[in-house]
Amino acid sequence: MDIRFYMLCYRYEALVASHLNPEAFGRYMAIGTQKLTRGNVMFFEIDRRLKSSYFKLDDIEERCVPHADGGPKRSKYISIYRVLEHLPLESFGTLHLVTADGRIMGLNATPYAGTESLRAAHLYHELCPVSPLVASALPPREFVDFMTDEANPLHVPRIFFADLLADRDESGHLAGFLPYHDPMHVVNCMEEVLLKGKKNTKTISRHPSHHGFFRTINRGFYLGDKTGIKWYRFPERRVLEIEHSYWWRSASESLS
Repeated sequence: MDIRFYMLCYRYEALVASHLNPEAFGRYMAIGTQKLTRGNVMFFEIDRRLKSSYFKLDDIEERCVPHADGGPKRSKYISIYRVLEHLPLESFGTLHLVTADGRIMGLNATPYAGTESLRAAHLYHELCPVSPLVASALPPREFVDFMTDEANPLHVPRIFFADLLADRDESGHLAGFLPYHDPMHVVNCMEEVLLKGKKNTKTISRHPSHHGFFRTINRGFYLGDKTGIKWYRFPERRVLEIEHSYWWRSASESLS
């Protein structure tokens, strides 16, 4: 059986070997194991040709073997620590989003032009290797540069994050369909980063948790470091409703 590499990147990070294809692996991680009792799953496909001096891969063929009855090995963990930073950026393939009931949708990386020029407030959910919810005046490329700048006392080697919706109603409040905890605090933080002389980025919550995470995604997901950035564009609502209707219905109803 062919061995595939996946990187789990939501709630925790791990590099996993598996005989399952992405759809089967996603279902297994969401509903086929008692280790994760409830919640969404996100993972990257990683180039099987991966070579690394950090990860122990030389004996993976011996460790990831079918079960005695011939069944596939569903998951063999290779690493659970500092995975994101030790994988070459070019090794990251399709990003898969799995709902709590096992529906899966894949996103491929698309070129990121980074043409934003106007100063604006963005809402970002950092996903790996750290996970706060932040407001930032920096567009994605500049945010990646800031977060991975070694001159910054609080930096990371690489960052994976989601750009979230921040729609407002006529009164300036966050739209009622957005399931964020303490919406006024979110608005205040977003307005604060636009003030001259203030910080470009402000933490809203160190441990964010809200219902319906996938239905809060705006432009999509970003993965980057000082060498480059990958953008995993999130489909428009019309495309979700027509081409990914089962996934979207599940994502809209999902509790985490």
